[in-house]
Amino acid sequence: MRFSPSLVTSAVFAALAVTPVVYADAATDSSRAVTAIERITVQGDLRQQHVGQLAGSITVVTEQDLQRQSVQHLDQLLNQFANVNFSAGASRGRFLQIRGIGERSEFVDTINPSVGILIDGIDYSGLGISGISDIAQFEVFRGPEATRFGANALAGMLNLTTIGPTASAEGKASLTVANYDSYQLAGQFSNALNSKWGYSLSLEQQQSDGFIENRFLNRDDTNDINEFTGRFKLAFQATADLKLQLVSHVVDQDNGYDAFSLDRDRTTLSDEPGQDKLRSTALALQADYSGLTFARLHGQLSWLDADMDYGFDEDWSYVGLHPDEYSTTDRYLRDREQLTLDYRLVSTDAGRLGESDWVLGVYAASKEFDLIRQFWNWDLWQADTFASELSRSNLALYSELTTPLSERLSLVSGLRLERYEDEYADSSANYITNSDTMWGAKLSLNYQASPQALIYLLASRGYKAGGVNGDALAKAADDNLSELLTKASFAPETLYNAEFGVKGTALVQSLVTRVAAFYMWREDMQVKGWLNPDSGPQFAGFIDNAGSGRNYGIEIENRLQLHPQLALMINASWLKTKLGNYVTIDGDDFSGREQAQAPRFSYSVAADWYLSDTVTFNVGLQGKDSFYYSDGHNARSSRYELLNLRLSYQLQQWQLAVWSRNALDQDVGIRGFYFGNDPRDGYEPHVYEQFAEPRRVGLSASYQF
Repeated sequence: MRFSPSLVTSAVFAALAVTPVVYADAATDSSRAVTAIERITVQGDLRQQHVGQLAGSITVVTEQDLQRQSVQHLDQLLNQFANVNFSAGASRGRFLQIRGIGERSEFVDTINPSVGILIDGIDYSGLGISGISDIAQFEVFRGPEATRFGANALAGMLNLTTIGPTASAEGKASLTVANYDSYQLAGQFSNALNSKWGYSLSLEQQQSDGFIENRFLNRDDTNDINEFTGRFKLAFQATADLKLQLVSHVVDQDNGYDAFSLDRDRTTLSDEPGQDKLRSTALALQADYSGLTFARLHGQLSWLDADMDYGFDEDWSYVGLHPDEYSTTDRYLRDREQLTLDYRLVSTDAGRLGESDWVLGVYAASKEFDLIRQFWNWDLWQADTFASELSRSNLALYSELTTPLSERLSLVSGLRLERYEDEYADSSANYITNSDTMWGAKLSLNYQASPQALIYLLASRGYKAGGVNGDALAKAADDNLSELLTKASFAPETLYNAEFGVKGTALVQSLVTRVAAFYMWREDMQVKGWLNPDSGPQFAGFIDNAGSGRNYGIEIENRLQLHPQLALMINASWLKTKLGNYVTIDGDDFSGREQAQAPRFSYSVAADWYLSDTVTFNVGLQGKDSFYYSDGHNARSSRYELLNLRLSYQLQQWQLAVWSRNALDQDVGIRGFYFGNDPRDGYEPHVYEQFAEPRRVGLSASYQF
């Protein structure tokens, strides 16, 4: 798929037009006609500006966009975004990639995610997301965002804001039933107790048998979904200048994990299917103080505790399958506790430095990661346990300055300095301390060609922390794995980004368009390596540093109002990536090859057709090119196209919808390995894949008041 210069040129000219755009609103009133576009504020920005005035490739998703695809989980939403991908290796798609950069798994060693996740300002990076039925706004930041978010935003950030307190009683209840014995029950309610106090509560339960049939156990629920999410907010207007809000989250996930098949399909033979459990509790206290003449104070203190239980049947089979079989399991019990503080001053008109607006902030975090791994020790030929503890502290100072150079031209500069210190200890008597000072920055030149058009040039620098390869250290005593002594630790990674972008609204109030072209340099890029000395079940994983990497491409997002009753959304991306000098520990040379999880192109085309005042038809087609599953082998996914359909009926406060996701029933790979694991063919190497959901058909009903 190629993007011609004429396409980019057309988008630029469209953005330079001066007429405002309007959308067809999917609200419940009878007009269904064109109404003025809401000026969407980006919640994750330091100054909370409108998306059309903010430099950078940012997508904002609202509740209407979630309804269009009958989305129930983040997995089902990400395919519509340009240059965004994910991998599973668990019951859900927990690991994210933006512009080809991001992790694909987490086993023994604690990772610093390249793409982070914030929910109501609380850091869920690496934990994934369960319920999203109460999402008020969802933002995707592409490219390094160190100034805003620090080390967890090397490649970008997902920022989610949930529904909050309202001045009067508002609520919604919804029920979805679907094939594979699936249902989702959700409810939200918000209100004000008086002029000072307000609250909101949201609850969601999801249940599904999953999409795997275990032929040996004669069960169809070994890869099931069972998730509960609860969120509560309590707002207090303490004074005219001070607003406080308490945020509470509870997640209880009790999912099965039985995803990989020796026959490379959706039928497994496991006699000891695994689990993917998560129980987390989070609290946050948010403060907004406007009593200072020179600045407004925004602050958040948050705490999170998460217990995880993740494990699987390593042989993917049962005892008695073959004389050359083996039968083992692998289990990871993790506990994560974190305390974070983020406070910033945002200048007012009276506090400007000359004519420049400014932001000054401080960030501090303390995180504890405890692991107990229960596994089969092939050297001792017995069950064994490995335990490790990692304590990490972060302290950062950040600032941003917006300086007008003329009536239409402004310069935005940002800088973040961050220090991290690690203490690592494990049951193999390893004790290692690690620390580094990292810095990120951005510099953008913004030209506001008209109130509806922005052209920008952006340069930014991002970073992610280094760390310790505990799995490599623990196994290095084995003669077959002695090479792992050279992989005891890995260095921080740095990412440089140069970007040109255009955002605008035009064509007689009918077009919204955003174009971003980027070129990124990766230094000391972190890649996942494996040592498998005997081509058998004994693996050792570690994080390695490749010399460098290159990622460049283009992202295009358009919304076109073709008719008062028909709106068209077109998102597309093209991406080219290259590994630098990278030779694996086994001697395989992958230098110059494309990076993992980096499809060459992706696209999403969707249409909203308002057939009448009460009936709406939504159709969407999403496609993605094939991509490598790993930086350490050449197994690839298959190119795919997904068709999503939805027909909804609105009657006053009720909405009924019948829908189908993946209506063409495509097998979509979301995690892949290449090795031998089947004794029936002498452990011949194969590409083993985990598949996303097959064809889904469901019925949804909601009542809003």
